[in-house]
Amino acid sequence: MKKLLFLLLVFAASNALATVTVKMASPAANSTVGGSFSLQASASSSHPIVGWHAYLDSKNVYTAGVTQTASSTIYAGAGHHQLVVRAWDSTGAYGDQTISINVGSGSPTTNPPNPTNTQFAVSLASPAANSTVGGSFSLQASASGPHPIVGWHAYLDSKNVLTAGVTGSVNGTINAGAGHHQLVVRAWDSTGAYADQTVNITVGSGAPAPPPSGGSPGAGLPTPPSNAIVYSNIDQMSSGWVPCGDPACAGGNGGGNYWQAFFQTTPSMDGASMELYRDGVWANALWHHKMGAHNNVTNLMLDFYLMVDDNSLQFTQALEVEAFQFVGGYNYMLGTQCDYGLGVWDTWSEASGHWLPTNIPCPKFTPNQWHHVQEYITTNHSNHSYTYHTFVIDGKAYTLNQTQYAKYLAWGDNVGAQWQLDENAKGGGYHEWIDKAKLTIW
Repeated sequence: MKKLLFLLLVFAASNALATVTVKMASPAANSTVGGSFSLQASASSSHPIVGWHAYLDSKNVYTAGVTQTASSTIYAGAGHHQLVVRAWDSTGAYGDQTISINVGSGSPTTNPPNPTNTQFAVSLASPAANSTVGGSFSLQASASGPHPIVGWHAYLDSKNVLTAGVTGSVNGTINAGAGHHQLVVRAWDSTGAYADQTVNITVGSGAPAPPPSGGSPGAGLPTPPSNAIVYSNIDQMSSGWVPCGDPACAGGNGGGNYWQAFFQTTPSMDGASMELYRDGVWANALWHHKMGAHNNVTNLMLDFYLMVDDNSLQFTQALEVEAFQFVGGYNYMLGTQCDYGLGVWDTWSEASGHWLPTNIPCPKFTPNQWHHVQEYITTNHSNHSYTYHTFVIDGKAYTLNQTQYAKYLAWGDNVGAQWQLDENAKGGGYHEWIDKAKLTIW
């Protein structure tokens, strides 16, 4: 559902396109398997396959990089499960195969063994093992081995607290409440092998708790400084928008219809909402707006309200929203999407060219009511990275601390925002309204 070239803005599509086909050899659909079962799959495309994920009940259980086939042992508890195997090609397009399986009663549940690779290791520079840290502490780790590093996760007490893609090192801030914790930092290489480092830490008593998981709108977000630049009511800027429904810029197959309408009084919160529409099987549409060059800016906060209609419940593949910054030819695409297929929010990895599911739930937006979305993301122009810090969805705050990396595309310097509608296989049309959209940068 992303990003190639339209005028000076190009988006490499990461949608369920027909050009990527995934075939699962094992397990068979609706079969009964043991608590440890073999996953065997292959992918084909007119472009090279560059990444894999497998999700068991929406939980990522397998990651791999540049390979035509996926092979692993998956572990699951007894009961019914949904298994989704997804592969990406070098354009960012992906294909899925989804099956249901049953794990027989009495099956063991364990963590998968680490593939043998004595040359592949994760080194954790911070925090130190058995150290006492504050409620907000630095995580710094690096990985080395004979194959490219393609993915990272950090788990605090088994909860995913950091995700990153194609990079040899990670650097993030982790928030934790007072007490004893286990921290696991894991990296994957392009063969599907992974390496871990596990440490026990103590967060000192009286340390500040993690950013709030709920409360008033804006909880967990920083207060912009007085010199911040604010673009208010982006949805009312009727000139300067660039629409596109072609695969080259929005992904999808380019069929169907799409349009944009301004100053809609119904529905609206302030009397002038922006209406977006898309239909067509696996069809997408993108609308973006540039604000001009701001190369000294490293903090971006996007704040808006959205509403969808009843049709969105059955025809939506994903609802995308991005802030973006282009500096010195590098593309910092700060992409997020509510993935209706997986029921979670995804973040965009520009360097690897695909979506990364998070643990932030996004089942489906309730139609015909306004939903408040706020996102805080920073960019680092010295190492060409960007970090997703905080999402606030209808007043409930989630902390990510996920770092991704920009890609050099030689685009002109600029800052802006965009929204995209992605259709599923049914192809029926649906509407999204955007209101009170604001981009704050400093």
